[in-house]
Amino acid sequence: MAADLESLVERFVSACLEVFGRARVEGIVLHGSAVKGGSIPGFSDVDFMVFLTPNAFDSQGNLPDDAAFAMQERIGPLAWREAGVLYPQAYFYDARRLPDWWTGPAPGSFRVLFGRLPDQAAPTAERLRANAARYLQEELSKRITSSVQNFADGDDASLSRRVRLLGTDVTPTVFSLVTPASDDPLDLWSLPKFDALARLEALYPSDEGPALARRFYEQVGDLYGNEPFDAELARQAFRTGVAFLRWAEQAAKAGA
Repeated sequence: MAADLESLVERFVSACLEVFGRARVEGIVLHGSAVKGGSIPGFSDVDFMVFLTPNAFDSQGNLPDDAAFAMQERIGPLAWREAGVLYPQAYFYDARRLPDWWTGPAPGSFRVLFGRLPDQAAPTAERLRANAARYLQEELSKRITSSVQNFADGDDASLSRRVRLLGTDVTPTVFSLVTPASDDPLDLWSLPKFDALARLEALYPSDEGPALARRFYEQVGDLYGNEPFDAELARQAFRTGVAFLRWAEQAAKAGA
């Protein structure tokens, strides 16, 4: 990571320890493209997982209001965009009550910043396969519909976030499509997104889908790497991303 981003990561860790107290922080993990590569300047976020003891949450297992407010007050003013990332994204977990869909970060795709990755949070190849299938068969269609419907009334000022959110569907779709053909899903999910995309292109050499995903990444690279923000290019990128997801939807049905 660049030195300025490294400094912001350290300040994020300090904020967690200050807000929750060291005794209630079991582990803080940095994961995704900031660790394994493939980050797109100005488009990619920086991803954290924070594992807390049960007494850091309320009776429903949620982060208390005051803790959420205190974290935002500390990390919100930091110069994330100047460090080349769109924003920080952090999830706070009790490792004893992880969501049913949990897979955990693959080896090589994360870095422990404080404490450790709890044993319960470690992924397995079987869980990665199962969750990739669930995502393609149960989640993808709903996510496409939601993205397109929410796009209909978006003004140009909202396009940056709309395209960014679509990217959070494009990347896991690439990995999920390649997972069934992978001998080692743990190794696959540790790869940068462009390496996974190359595997998708090899799986579907005559299909347009992988080319659409690559074009989407190229468009967002141009879109977020330049000023002023180009609304027409944003619309093109959104259409390209949706076209890839529509193709993936059909490819997943054909392979089910």
